[in-house]
Amino acid sequence: MYLKKLNKNFLLATFSNCFFFVNFSCFFLLPLFLDNLGYTKTLIGLTMSSFGISSILLTPFCSSLIDRYGKKLLSLIALFLMIISSLSFIYFDNFFVIICLRIIQGAAFSIFFNASSAIASNNLDDKDKQYGLSFFSSFTIFSYFLGPFFSEKLITSYGFEEFFVYSSIFSVLAFLLIMNLDENPSASKVQIKVSSFFKIIRDEKIFDILFANFLVASGFGVVMNFVSLYLVGKGLSVGYFFAGYAIIVSLSRIFLSSYIRQSNLFPKVLLMLLLFSLTIFFIPAINSLIGVMAFSILFPATYSLIYPILSSILMIGRDHSISGRLFGALNASFSIGVNLMTLFYGLIADLYSFESMFRFASLLIIAGVVLILIQRR
Repeated sequence: MYLKKLNKNFLLATFSNCFFFVNFSCFFLLPLFLDNLGYTKTLIGLTMSSFGISSILLTPFCSSLIDRYGKKLLSLIALFLMIISSLSFIYFDNFFVIICLRIIQGAAFSIFFNASSAIASNNLDDKDKQYGLSFFSSFTIFSYFLGPFFSEKLITSYGFEEFFVYSSIFSVLAFLLIMNLDENPSASKVQIKVSSFFKIIRDEKIFDILFANFLVASGFGVVMNFVSLYLVGKGLSVGYFFAGYAIIVSLSRIFLSSYIRQSNLFPKVLLMLLLFSLTIFFIPAINSLIGVMAFSILFPATYSLIYPILSSILMIGRDHSISGRLFGALNASFSIGVNLMTLFYGLIADLYSFESMFRFASLLIIAGVVLILIQRR
């Protein structure tokens, strides 16, 4: 599929999502601000996790609102909340206020990411969803460069006030883009209950997709949260890994996804999951720069297409009226895999070792794939 086939609404959703993710990723550096205020590591951890917890818990409610009142309106509300909450860190240093701000940001994330994903999907033909959603998700990777990379330099050179202003500017840009979105108002008046979210995910075929997404998220989370500590502990640089990850994921989602045939997509995802799990299993074998560079290629290469392909499988043939709840379920399963399993794997690392943790995470993914195969026979 060529770029000229991507319509105005799809491109507005893609670039506004990229800008929103810049604002979101800037707050990976929030611990620096909290440490500067004298917060303990426990309070910092609680503050950071409150975002993910609120995002997960609010997803059924928020995704139902998206389908009921329309993607454009809810996107604008979410961006407004993100702008106000980001700027509010300039004026408040009270712990409970900061927790509330993070909860608001979690709600904004839950609304906007699900709404923008639904907008992107709804503006693609079924035959174009695989490539289009890969293209859409590739821009979330690019945002990590504009976010944490420049934010760190801004904090060092100027200060935290400038950092919070910088982060919020990108949600302002996203707001301006979404204002230009065309949406059919008649699709926004349907009466939808929150309970319908749970009825949708009970569908057997949908549940398999969500479970596969949970498995890949569990592996993604254990690597992204612990590989830096593990490699630095071995005296190895982790910079090559993150650079390789960003480049390979972006390029493969843009250029390779269109070459994967749409027949039997889910079995192909399961094969990717098995290869993905093997890259995690062999992390303890990394003992040199060459090993780091090999991992920085193999891990993102096996991971990069799983989420966009799963999202395309989920959306192909589905009614646009439930797209918000479908993406809500997909992104909630990913968040649960990253946030909850990271806590579990951290406990394994404390009780045993990083080596045991990585290998257990790998074997859990393999076991999950086997369960899916048994269930589908």
